[in-house]
Amino acid sequence: FFMEIIFSASLLAAFLAGMVALFAPCCITVLLPAYLASVFRQKKNVLKMTFVFFLGITVILLPIGLGAAGLAKLFQNFHRELWIFGGLLMIFLAILAVLGKGLSLVPMPKIKIPLSREGEDPAANLSNFKSIFLLGLFSGAATSCCAPVLAGAVTLAVISGTFWKALTVTLVYIFGMIFPLFLAAYFYDRFRLSESRLIKGKLWEIKVGSKKLFLHSTNLLAGIVFLIMGVILLSLALSHNVFWAPSFQEEIGKTLNQWSQTIVDILKVVPDIIWGIIILGFFVFFLYRLFREKKSSK
Repeated sequence: FFMEIIFSASLLAAFLAGMVALFAPCCITVLLPAYLASVFRQKKNVLKMTFVFFLGITVILLPIGLGAAGLAKLFQNFHRELWIFGGLLMIFLAILAVLGKGLSLVPMPKIKIPLSREGEDPAANLSNFKSIFLLGLFSGAATSCCAPVLAGAVTLAVISGTFWKALTVTLVYIFGMIFPLFLAAYFYDRFRLSESRLIKGKLWEIKVGSKKLFLHSTNLLAGIVFLIMGVILLSLALSHNVFWAPSFQEEIGKTLNQWSQTIVDILKVVPDIIWGIIILGFFVFFLYRLFREKKSSK
């Protein structure tokens, strides 16, 4: 009975819908640059950061997927204000990135710790994760325009009136949305890209009068990405054009949607319980890699 509740909804359709939603104009414009900029900053905790990012998005999209239509409508009605806030947030994070700082939500004692050769401040790791979680929250809110795709995936579960089906399909959808990022994080770790010259970067010492300032190349790159993203969000919001997307991006979205529908039609002969086990297997595998990474770092 329990297995029937979990896997009777169309998990494959929800998973692929999530992957397609990632490339929707309103999603990829916000979510992908925020993630990539965070990668350049975090360097050695990319998989852990991806989970934090995933949790931030889940906090927003899970209630919407479970029927909190009012929440989706709230974000939609204040989409312009949300993008103004997001633009200012990105510019603020750009400044913090260049300075090698993280976002602290509570007052912290000021302790001067020199940057490492990789541009990391050991005391800033916790605040960096707070920044990433906040980025996840904002990304979830900004991508709530993808809620119609989510609603379509969850409809199969809602019709049955079973809460656990709706919960499972929604989580699978969100995991599908972040799945390409989990894959990227896995290969980043697998091929030890953190040891590459690009990611290690270079630490510059800049003298301003009698003071010495340290600037790391990867922090600068992250700051540039955040700054460009902030300027784009503000310009679109102030021009009342927050739902704008280039025609080629719309065509890509339509093509991906057609491909995913074709894949679902071909693979629906496989029982959905099998797809549920496969998807759960991927999630457990990434969790295993996370704990293994945590254990090896001790």
